[in-house]
Amino acid sequence: MDNSVVFSNVTKKYKMYKKTSDKLLDLILPSGYGNDFYALQNINFVAKKGDVIGIIGVNGAGKSTISNLISGVIPPTSGNVNINGDAALISIGAGLNNELTGRENIELKCLMLGFKKHEILNLMPNIIEFADIGEFIDQPVKKYSSGMKSRLGFAISVNIDPDILVIDEALSVGDKTFYQKCLNKMNNFKEKGKTIFFISHSIGQIKEFCQKALWLEAGEVKAYGSVDEVVPLYDQFIKEFNKMSKEEKKKFNRRIMEKRSRKRSSTAETSNHSESITLSRKKPKRKSDLWLNSLLLVVVLIGVALLFIKWNHVITYFQADKKENVMIEEGQKEASKEKVKETTTKENPVATVKDVRYVQMSAGFVRDMPDFSSSQKVTMVNFGDAITVEEIKEDPVQGFNWLKFKLANGQDVWISEKLVTKIEPQPDESEFVSSVSSLTQNDQLGETLGAFGKTRQELGTDADSATMAFNNQDQLSELQFELDGLTRQEVVEQLGEPALRLKEYTYLYHGEDYDFILYANNQGNFTEMTVRPAQGSSS
Repeated sequence: MDNSVVFSNVTKKYKMYKKTSDKLLDLILPSGYGNDFYALQNINFVAKKGDVIGIIGVNGAGKSTISNLISGVIPPTSGNVNINGDAALISIGAGLNNELTGRENIELKCLMLGFKKHEILNLMPNIIEFADIGEFIDQPVKKYSSGMKSRLGFAISVNIDPDILVIDEALSVGDKTFYQKCLNKMNNFKEKGKTIFFISHSIGQIKEFCQKALWLEAGEVKAYGSVDEVVPLYDQFIKEFNKMSKEEKKKFNRRIMEKRSRKRSSTAETSNHSESITLSRKKPKRKSDLWLNSLLLVVVLIGVALLFIKWNHVITYFQADKKENVMIEEGQKEASKEKVKETTTKENPVATVKDVRYVQMSAGFVRDMPDFSSSQKVTMVNFGDAITVEEIKEDPVQGFNWLKFKLANGQDVWISEKLVTKIEPQPDESEFVSSVSSLTQNDQLGETLGAFGKTRQELGTDADSATMAFNNQDQLSELQFELDGLTRQEVVEQLGEPALRLKEYTYLYHGEDYDFILYANNQGNFTEMTVRPAQGSSS
């Protein structure tokens, strides 16, 4: 089948209300309420595969409405829209969630279009490269300029390879470089025989790129045919419109609004518009009809008021009952907690389990507030650093949790839970320390680890600044050892799989008392090791 898009007598109607309460009257009154507005009326046209159609018309002619119908964003009020293939709409910010980042929007939009996770991961680099918005790809879309939104929307739509592409003023805000990139991509689509609808106020762009033109006026098709036939007619109309006086333009706009406020027969000729409008007017309502409608309105309003009052009583009753039940449950829980606390204190004391997590990225920032937009960066954490979580708070915008912990100086800071993870300790730490000793050729490693927590003065001449690091209290906090260029295979054979790894260059082994971090050089051989007391250990 050669037809790609077929519109058959398509009409799209909206209701216009002066205030919100008018919507309720529209639902209640038998004859309805509010003014009709026909965004489109009796639209008929056929687009074949490979057609590149420019949609033209003055502001408010119905161009965006027709683009939304083609792409399936909205349904028609009447008539049929037949689409043969997948359609994608490119408009400034269309389909983008302002609270999500660019990267998250790519994933969301592709998921909505039915792509699987691995397919999205394959598409992601191409989309990001085409959008070319740099580091903003990981910033919320609400921070984007209109041009950046257009870039991202265009990049997503063209890379999912739709059968029908609808471009609604998306290139009007881009720079010349991006416009040329988009034009090259659309020409590639033309060569593949895809159908393209191009909506623009730039007649030059329409002439340069399109084969056909669809001229809309007052929500109706004014002309449809080749660009050479339709665009000169539209050009002439624009020139005549611009020559009109203010009063003439007002009269023209009033005629347009009058046309769009009443439905007209699809067979009516242009010359008979005024006659068809007169015939389509409804008969004046009789006084008895107005009286009945007024009475019905009063009855309905009284009913709504009574229902509101009664509903308030019902809500108040249930809220009071719920509050009472909650208070009883809370009292029972508190009593239960006190009983358990008393029992465990006397008979079987239970130690508090700390929530310790380890940084799994190469580096990351911690902030003074659990918020990206208003917080300040305090310091950085690195792979293998451990934190003890004191509080968890959900980010209302991004949807992940913030974790609160203390720095060594006692300052409270927050970190994204995405940067850290929980890990399990080695099953037998004493045996593991013995295995590490063989790697370092230090038979006294176990005794050396016992120096943690001692001051430089207590260690005396044994302290070596090249292999030891001290904290703010001048206590030993870190030991550094050299390794003999061990391969990954040798390390794994000797120590087993690490609890956490950063690619293949950094391994973390976690014990109950100590953490061991092994570092490899550019050749992949492990040459250094750092040992620290595990978070929360007694060392």
